Amino acid sequence: MSRRRRRLITTLALLLTLLATAGGVLGYMLKCEPAFYAAAACPADYDTREKASRVMTRVQELKNDIRTRGEWGGTFSAEELNCFFAEMMTQEAGFAEVLPKGFHSPRVAIDGDRLRVGLRYGCGWWSTVVWFEVRVWLVADEVNLMAMELCELRAGRLGISAQSVLDAIEDVARASNIDVTWYRHDRNPVGLFRFFPDQPRPVSQVLTLEVRDGEIVVAGQTITDVAVNTPVGP
Repeated sequence: MSRRRRRLITTLALLLTLLATAGGVLGYMLKCEPAFYAAAACPADYDTREKASRVMTRVQELKNDIRTRGEWGGTFSAEELNCFFAEMMTQEAGFAEVLPKGFHSPRVAIDGDRLRVGLRYGCGWWSTVVWFEVRVWLVADEVNLMAMELCELRAGRLGISAQSVLDAIEDVARASNIDVTWYRHDRNPVGLFRFFPDQPRPVSQVLTLEVRDGEIVVAGQTITDVAVNTPVGP
């Protein structure tokens, strides 16, 4: 075998090795499940079903309170939300349709003022966990306007483009009667979410929206003599 041919074979072997290594590294990064996602798993038992049912009841009560009470509010822990997701965000329960196509098994974690959300994409070995971390706050001197900063977005450990996720968030928000606009701040996308956009003079106002201590807290007020016939989005 000539020296030139040996060099060609050696070069091809090195290239194949590099490609295989790169593919293996990418595959490993995609398959890495974030620690919060694994820790947020809920067992399929009575306690999980009971907590999921209570979340459903409290959400319905909150919607009714927004229509009929002068002051209203609710607190939901990450554990309760994960129980709700485990029981209700399934094809059998009927709420899975609100998720983007191909995504399932959502889970959340709350660390200080950071909210982490993870969703599994695909099934079996060909699946990965797409997750993002956000900060949320009410915009000062504005009525019913929430800001959400997307701080991190990954599939496993691999950073990915944010546009498709932003589009999915926007679709879900608009389906819930919430207007959304996006801008960038320090390279991070920030969404402005306007609640009750169909009310020119909002009779319902969100006064508190906080992510803290493992919980999401929401509270507000409603002019009840006007709000009885006013629709409330989910």
